[in-house]
Amino acid sequence: MSGHQWTDHPRLRAWLSEQEAAFAEWAESHPGTWDFSTPSVDALERAVRADFASCEWEDVRAAQHTPRVTAPAWYLGEVCVRAGAVWKLNPAAPTDPDTWEGPFVGVPDDPMEDPDHEDLYEGEDYRPAAVPVAELRGMFLKSPPWRLRDVVGEFEEWGRDGASTPLLGS
Repeated sequence: MSGHQWTDHPRLRAWLSEQEAAFAEWAESHPGTWDFSTPSVDALERAVRADFASCEWEDVRAAQHTPRVTAPAWYLGEVCVRAGAVWKLNPAAPTDPDTWEGPFVGVPDDPMEDPDHEDLYEGEDYRPAAVPVAELRGMFLKSPPWRLRDVVGEFEEWGRDGASTPLLGS
């Protein structure tokens, strides 16, 4: 499959468009500087944690297909894009926004997009990728020092180094 199908797919374009519109509404009720910068991800994390402060993790999971989670997840993905990632969707898989079968961000030209991708990775050849919906849901389960900005940091590090080495103590 060509990278074009993974990064320019009708289902991906539709999901991104829906979430961008939902984020505009979400941002109205979450005042802040939403400038797609890495520091804004700290504000995003605080806002999402505040939205779910009185909830259990199961409540967050139950909301994962709603704009309450998908809109801020879109924003996280867009910050990653500005750090060097691209939005992707496996065109052969059903869309599920909280798994690798739904919209995710990854580095351009990742061999994963090739049907023979297993043969294209050499040793510990690491390339960052993240499912923003799952990252927002998972932030309620991870312990400090992990922060949501770490997701963006992997793409920033990759962009600086063109790295193929594990990042963030992986």
